Amino acid sequence: MSKASKNLFAAGNDELIFAEEDDDELIFDEEDDAQEEEIASSWKILIVDDEVEIHNITKLALRDFKFEAKPIEFISAYSGKESKDIIKNIPDIALILLDVVMETEAAGLEVVKYIRDILDNQAVRIILRTGQPGQIPEDVVIVSYDINDYKTKTELTNKKLFTTVVTALRSFRALTQIEASKSELEKIAAASARFVPRQFLKFLKRESIVDAKLGDSVQAEMTIMFADIRSFTSLSESMSPQENFEFLNSYLSRVGPVIRQYNGFIDKYIGDGIMALFPNCAEDAVQAAIEMQQQVKIYNKHRQNSGYKPISIGIGLHTGTLMLGTIGEAERMESTVISDAVNLASRVEGLTKMYGVGVVASVQTLCRLDDPQKYKCRFLDRVKVKGKQKPVAVFEIYDGDSDLMIELKGQTQTYFEQGIFFHYQQQFAQARQMFLRVLEVNKQDQAAYFYAERCNMLMKNGIILTLEGIEI
Repeated sequence: MSKASKNLFAAGNDELIFAEEDDDELIFDEEDDAQEEEIASSWKILIVDDEVEIHNITKLALRDFKFEAKPIEFISAYSGKESKDIIKNIPDIALILLDVVMETEAAGLEVVKYIRDILDNQAVRIILRTGQPGQIPEDVVIVSYDINDYKTKTELTNKKLFTTVVTALRSFRALTQIEASKSELEKIAAASARFVPRQFLKFLKRESIVDAKLGDSVQAEMTIMFADIRSFTSLSESMSPQENFEFLNSYLSRVGPVIRQYNGFIDKYIGDGIMALFPNCAEDAVQAAIEMQQQVKIYNKHRQNSGYKPISIGIGLHTGTLMLGTIGEAERMESTVISDAVNLASRVEGLTKMYGVGVVASVQTLCRLDDPQKYKCRFLDRVKVKGKQKPVAVFEIYDGDSDLMIELKGQTQTYFEQGIFFHYQQQFAQARQMFLRVLEVNKQDQAAYFYAERCNMLMKNGIILTLEGIEI
């Protein structure tokens, strides 16, 4: 028997853990299947010591130990290196009874640093045990190393070992419960962010949804995007309610990430529509709108392969000042945006249906671009918003169209712009001629077709169109 083990017999008047025995190793009966199932819900204690006797003595002393009706599952390591591998692979160890001097004089202390600093395991309780107490002073170890107790091996009599283990397990249980609660709160916070965007809370200067108060509000300039699926009503009538949900989620899973990619956030879903805000710059919103059209083209290939009809979307953009805040009452409130700019952005999106185009942006959005000419755009109209006196110029941005459509719109842009000019000069016959020239080259140009039909109607009915444009 080693010197350290023999010292355990000189523990004073407390009840001793051990009786003098031969040097033969202690042999334990094998556990039956029922006991193995019990160990699955046990407290894991790792004994790290280079002396086999210490392992056997500790197991014998705690063989009938239970805490909160759970037994102990012992794990043994005989060197610092071996213990590191075990701790790395078994993260739910509750307590480590760790020898200091093993393969090196400070092997145990190196294990402590590995656990706390490398594995970042702060929950496991670490009790250092030494047979040479004078070698490394207790006060130095306690201050310099993140351990929970420091004992000499002769101190741990039956009673003291029992008390030490109970205290350690109680502490481990409390820490794991706190960690579980923290993890649950993080999950709740992450889930709430899917309902109230983090960016919204950021503008309100709130750390989380818990801090939000009724009436919180802030004013800011942003670019507002409205996006809508064309002919969704007729499309949805051919699907069951479940198929409608699956279709919408499939579509939104493709365009939603694009909005976040370009620094925007979705304020709300309105049926098949999206309202999104871009707080940084109008450039983000324009690029997002183009990429969303590209994603719909990719999605349509998937739908075609699955035997479904293709879809198209219309996107309206407008930049202006708005108020973000919370409305409602004490028991039910929600985040919202209130502004004339929001109303105008919604109406601009509606123009995509009228002109048969993919993206329409107000002049306020185009004016905030660093280089508007790098985008493929053409003037569409001047429109008057109901209740407002000043008309708003709107432009089509067609970078997101098919390659063929982009080429054809580029070839006919001069005719299209001349048609718009004649139209506003009330020279409807000349205007119609220009739009017909566009259609000769590009029969799919819905905006040119719209204007050609409008000119026909104005010439036929003798209606004079004012320079204020149509009202939306």
